[in-house]
Amino acid sequence: MDGGAKMATLKLPVLKRKHKEILLGYAFASPWLIGFFAFTIIPLGTSIYYSLTNYNTLNQPEFVGLSNYSFLLLNDPIFWKALGNTIFHVVLATPFSLVLGILVALVLNAPVKGLGIWRTIFYLPNVVSAVAMALLWVWLFNKDYGLINEFLGVFGIESINWLGDPNVVKISLILMGAWGSGITALFFLGAIKGIPKELYEVAAIAGTSKTNQFFKITLPMITSTILFMVITTIIGAFQMFTLAYIMTSGGPDRASYYLGYYLYDKGIMEKQMGYASAISWIMFSLVLLIIYVIFKTSKKWVFYLGSNS
Repeated sequence: MDGGAKMATLKLPVLKRKHKEILLGYAFASPWLIGFFAFTIIPLGTSIYYSLTNYNTLNQPEFVGLSNYSFLLLNDPIFWKALGNTIFHVVLATPFSLVLGILVALVLNAPVKGLGIWRTIFYLPNVVSAVAMALLWVWLFNKDYGLINEFLGVFGIESINWLGDPNVVKISLILMGAWGSGITALFFLGAIKGIPKELYEVAAIAGTSKTNQFFKITLPMITSTILFMVITTIIGAFQMFTLAYIMTSGGPDRASYYLGYYLYDKGIMEKQMGYASAISWIMFSLVLLIIYVIFKTSKKWVFYLGSNS
């Protein structure tokens, strides 16, 4: 047997062993792969197809091309109303939630007694059912006997129709949603805990004030966490539905009627699955575009520890 034959004979068991390892890896990964295709890829493909059809779940889908999209963008004033409400919510709720989360994180990072209890209290709203939380805030926002108006009355402020005034209701939902920013605060708290203490020690020796330490050290060092929270908060804001559904039913005068609510009405209530699929893909495209812009601009304001840039 020549040298080439011997090498081929030796490589054969090695190749078989590698093939077995690859197959074994796929076998272990198969539950995730099956779930990914069954619950992500196939529904996505189906949704794209339905968005190009007239489909009411009772009859076979009728292909209509881009008619759903053109009608949405050119002839549907309710869509634009819902989109405007959603953009308003995203633009105001995102920075408000982030600023509040950072402030709470700074408080939780302070050396105070019973810190673990305070952290639990701030996180507690995140484990409460959204329905229960919404019902609680319906009572708090009540114009006649709500606790918030009772508190404002102590200072001589007239009762505010928090959920019945078209000019106030969106602000009310933003304020209420920020109550559940405990998870945001915990993310920022973890980022603050990861900042090297030596940076603060050097800054203190140099006579830098606490305020300047925050803007020169803390804020730049947590920008990567800010980037993550901006993206996740925007995605969550675009999915606004439960609170509006329970607290205001989209009113008054559709002032709290969001894209998620419109999607629910068209898809679930009116069985217009093709039209609802088109709405969902427009939502997805908007979110994708916004996230793309954020990522492209993040190089100018996000700092990573150990980065040379």
